[in-house]
Amino acid sequence: MSDGYGFGGEEIKEESSWRYPIGIFLATLVLCAIFLYYYVGPSVDEFKGDLPSPAITEESVSIEIGGSVFAPAANYTVYPRARRGGVRDEVSLYALWPNMSGYTPSHRKEFVENDPQTRRINMVLSKRTTPITEAERLETLYLPNTIDRRGVRTPYQLTKFAFAERRANVPTNGYADTELFVGADEKEDLVVMFCFKERSDIPSPECWRTYEYSPTVSVSYRFKRPYLPEWRAIDAEVRSYVAGIDRTRL
Repeated sequence: MSDGYGFGGEEIKEESSWRYPIGIFLATLVLCAIFLYYYVGPSVDEFKGDLPSPAITEESVSIEIGGSVFAPAANYTVYPRARRGGVRDEVSLYALWPNMSGYTPSHRKEFVENDPQTRRINMVLSKRTTPITEAERLETLYLPNTIDRRGVRTPYQLTKFAFAERRANVPTNGYADTELFVGADEKEDLVVMFCFKERSDIPSPECWRTYEYSPTVSVSYRFKRPYLPEWRAIDAEVRSYVAGIDRTRL
């Protein structure tokens, strides 16, 4: 760069000819980086661990919920956030019925898709936030909203209760799309389950139950309605699995 004087004695400075090309190059580089990140970079859900990404490793993950420590194998998780361990309010786990096996690549479809015939069982272990029990919920919340408190017996040792159908411009109790099933397990303990109705506008109906695992931990699980006749075996296997990963009891 050289200096000179122009008309009127003003100093003239000659700027490098590389200044503007370099500026354009850097601006283009930044724009390309933004473009690539937008299309191929990790999304917010990926950062949070909210996109399905099952693991094949059987290495256990230590998770503390409500003061209890659980150690599920990593291949019982579908979302990366469940494999971070530590103190949590809840964790979602997945197993394949009837063996309660974890994820393998050959069963990827059943673990990540919502097919109505999938054998996947979804389990959620969570910190209890209310002292009300399953039996109390049945008596105070569910049965008062049924059409007939006597119910109807089913062939698979459950009593079915119906709720009022949803109607236009008429408020419902929130149970209109479901049916209530009540029974007892092999120890004669109460079991309260809900199932979505089998209708064309409910493409993949599920059944679910929430029970008190301990004074500080509750367990919810879901399975597809076609397996409702096997509910007692499913319930027993879920409870056995949860107890088996509880390291606090060892």
